[in-house]
Amino acid sequence: MRQPSIDELAAVPMFRSLPARELEDIAARFTLREYPQGAVVAIEGQRLPVFNVILSGRIQWYWTDEDGRQLKLTPEGPGGHFADTTLGGEPILMSIVVIEPLRVAEIPMAELQALLLRYPQAGWGLIQDLVARLRRMTTATRTLGMDEVYTRVVKLLMSRAARRGDRLEAALTQAEIGERVGATREMVGRILRDLARGGYVEMSRGRIAILRRLPKRW
Repeated sequence: MRQPSIDELAAVPMFRSLPARELEDIAARFTLREYPQGAVVAIEGQRLPVFNVILSGRIQWYWTDEDGRQLKLTPEGPGGHFADTTLGGEPILMSIVVIEPLRVAEIPMAELQALLLRYPQAGWGLIQDLVARLRRMTTATRTLGMDEVYTRVVKLLMSRAARRGDRLEAALTQAEIGERVGATREMVGRILRDLARGGYVEMSRGRIAILRRLPKRW
């Protein structure tokens, strides 16, 4: 079985701070594996027996809903890893597909746990990497959530708008909009203020005037 080189592992964030002698021992515990473009590496809900570190290529994380629609996260490339969400023995949370020919170093989960106990610095590197990923996912989820709220706000405004002279007006308060679209008053206020700054709406007490066609995305 082929093993990754020390240089390859040294480029991985979780191993970057380790000395060469430790990297040599760690490399001997991993095996190399390759996947072609388009290969589905894992399916949501599957339990993965190995931990994978990406040496080259890229993967795409995604969810599929009951209607077959997919929500895709930012692709992951060299230095990244997957199956980390199964470290506690739980099923993987997302499916994974290869979008560029993939080369990984993999290690059985049980051996990874022993490795992290033997080399705590690698464990700390993994924690730092997981925190960085969590921050990226939180930012992406927040952006997605705001886009969904914006769409609901626009639909509500247009459904309640009535012609008054040369413009449309909706008799709604920010609190009422928040209740109807399932969002906080603060989030609704932020959206409306941005629309007002862009010249799309004017706000007065209990009324929102729509001055021109609202953009599809916030």
